[in-house]
Amino acid sequence: MKKILTGIKPTWNGMHMWNYFGALKPLFDMDDWKNDVTVFLPDFHSLTSIHNWEVLRNNRERLLKEFFALMPEKSDITVFEQSKINNLNNIVWILNSVTPYSMMLRAHSFKDSQNKNSEINMAVFNYPILMTADIISYDFDIVPVWKDQKQHLEFARDIARNFNKTYNCDIFKLPEAKINEDLLLIPWTDWRKMSKSYDNFIWIFDSEKIMKKKIMTIVTGSETLEEPKNPDNCNIFALIKLFASESKQEEIKQKYLAWNYGYWHAKLELLEIVLDYFKEAREKYNSFENNMDYIYEKLEEWNAKMNKICDEKYEKILRITGLKQKTRG
Repeated sequence: MKKILTGIKPTWNGMHMWNYFGALKPLFDMDDWKNDVTVFLPDFHSLTSIHNWEVLRNNRERLLKEFFALMPEKSDITVFEQSKINNLNNIVWILNSVTPYSMMLRAHSFKDSQNKNSEINMAVFNYPILMTADIISYDFDIVPVWKDQKQHLEFARDIARNFNKTYNCDIFKLPEAKINEDLLLIPWTDWRKMSKSYDNFIWIFDSEKIMKKKIMTIVTGSETLEEPKNPDNCNIFALIKLFASESKQEEIKQKYLAWNYGYWHAKLELLEIVLDYFKEAREKYNSFENNMDYIYEKLEEWNAKMNKICDEKYEKILRITGLKQKTRG
């Protein structure tokens, strides 16, 4: 059995489809294999850019409702909050002492901030160390990531290895990245890289009206209604393949190749398929809208569970580093 972790930062007001297919669905699939699956809310990480309590609170609440709405009914997945782990930042401080400054200068998060010519706060600079603690404090084996996030896992492995070598121990596992190459083929609505400024993604829990408006903006070819179209070179069909059964895909593919089937028709079919795919999740989400008691009860239970694991790891670290006297036996 493998211990697997993923998380989505509450920096945006909601979860989009690429969050789901990149971070959550791989875990739900793994859960079928009886792995130990965990999802966490990395709210400390949000402080690199959000400094408004009301925005962060609303983002956290919405993301939690979305997590719980999307989780399969009979699931053993654990969900916990990063900011509720008591000794996490104590471990981060200790990991700082075995992390080279030169490593942080190579971090994508740091370089991106430099390229934006923005003031770089220390939370951005130390971001990879906190992320490392998120993973190795609980002995996770696998973390599903996008290809451009692979560096985070490489850093986590390097920092864990540095600590183990420095203190001549094997307390930290070296986690593995799981990259789904198929996700690299998922198009954004305008074929460009995903960006908040481009607004080129589709939120899962938006109203049907807003979702339809966004789907209708998907960039397509210039063929007329009467002309046949190539489904294998179409943004809309690429998204349809994520959600539709093979028989439905084939049915729509034949429509592309026939006459009098326009991109407008394909977009409407995509909307219908997406709404059907997330129907149960959207209903669950609405049920949480005015009552999050169940969510808070489960979080209290799971936060305690993850605190216990982290506390035990921290106790071992204290003894290894000499910050706490070893028990004489």
